[in-house]
Amino acid sequence: MKKIIFTVLMLSCLSTVAQRSEKKDTNSTLASLKHTKDKTVLNQKIKALENGSDQDLWTLIQYYDKNEVKKNAVTRILLQKYPQSQNAQMARISSFLKLKGVEDIETHLQNMIKDYPGVNLDLEKSFVANMYANEMNPAKTLQYINAIDDPGFRIQALMMATEEMAAINDTKAMEFASGELENVKKMKDMAALNGPRKIDPKSAYNNFINLYGKLLFKAGKNEEAFRYTAEAYHNIKKKDEELIENYALLSSLNGDYEQTLPILAKAVEEGKFEQRYIDQVKKGYTKLNPGKDADAYVQELKNTFIKKIRANISSMMVHEAAPNFIVTDVNGKKVSLADFKGKTIVLDFWATWCGPCVESFPAMQMAANRYVNDPDVKFLFIYTWNNVPDLLNDGKNFLAKRNYTFDLYLDPRNPDTKHCAAADAFKIDGIPAKFIIDGKGRIRFKVSGFEGKAETAAEEVVQMVEMARK
Repeated sequence: MKKIIFTVLMLSCLSTVAQRSEKKDTNSTLASLKHTKDKTVLNQKIKALENGSDQDLWTLIQYYDKNEVKKNAVTRILLQKYPQSQNAQMARISSFLKLKGVEDIETHLQNMIKDYPGVNLDLEKSFVANMYANEMNPAKTLQYINAIDDPGFRIQALMMATEEMAAINDTKAMEFASGELENVKKMKDMAALNGPRKIDPKSAYNNFINLYGKLLFKAGKNEEAFRYTAEAYHNIKKKDEELIENYALLSSLNGDYEQTLPILAKAVEEGKFEQRYIDQVKKGYTKLNPGKDADAYVQELKNTFIKKIRANISSMMVHEAAPNFIVTDVNGKKVSLADFKGKTIVLDFWATWCGPCVESFPAMQMAANRYVNDPDVKFLFIYTWNNVPDLLNDGKNFLAKRNYTFDLYLDPRNPDTKHCAAADAFKIDGIPAKFIIDGKGRIRFKVSGFEGKAETAAEEVVQMVEMARK
């Protein structure tokens, strides 16, 4: 849900150079308010802002950030006087954040529609559509996407909803996108609505089929994937790395090795060890270099990547005694550090609301899969920092919904202190937080946050384990 919120809020913050300039003016005005000591002068400034532009009112909203009553009063003025403004849109989107449950959010939107007749609420409708996409409810998702006025933004909203579903279930997301493909094709040549935030339908269409091609590619539907991937590849100027690599692999299946081998080889050298990439690199290398050892070539590419990873993480090694900790497994059994004596363990502290935690999960699944048959390495995914009444079922349902096979452990909050014992033992100040502990109970690596490619992050964890167990 947090991912949805921040995605939509970022969209709402899109602005022109002039609007960025206004923001600088707002910041200086806000600073002036905060530093004005004379109450008479301060009240005069506030009065002027109350009767000013939407940007002036937005400044006041920021000024009253910790005074909910006054903040709400100024927000109401903004929404009444300037309902079409970007700042009013920001205020409406922000109002969703106070609500819990998609039904309450839907009701809130319906009230907005009644309160602001004639005001474009496309972004707000997209927000609700994405909330339903997160619930894997395609009918409700489409209800609000189809209510969007701007055809370009409608396609963009479809793409966002598809991405939200794909984060949970690729197959369901592909079915959803497939069902709307013909409608998207009809919209791609329509004219965008006028306005500073208009989205070109053709550009939105190209982004949509790029995503659709990626889903087909993941599903192994190569022929259909190539059709849409090629179309996106030839029409999108700023191509992302995944599009380039997918297009190269699909082209190589048609025998185009001369153009694609360098791209595929580079992908393997950067951690793409997926078997279909390895197979195509071997076939391409054999065809272009008859008589040479393709297996040795691929191994050299892999070794280059692994050496780079090891060089990057070697300076991160530590030798610290791990604190004793107690967490609970899914059967209600309490386990501690002593229960894993002689094993190398990977602790991953996470929570369902933590965007970077969830983003790291594909990489962590890759890493965990490498040791699924190794009894001497154990991964503990410790669900912490949450206030849900049923931590066990919340964590289990969250992981199962996304097909992760992690070994789940619980670090509940103490109802009196509000602290999580295991997280406190490791002095965690942010999640995700990972600790690699060797068989003698020493912390050898500790990592916080997540960024970069899944393949790189997974290999970093694997190499940390390998270096820790020596």
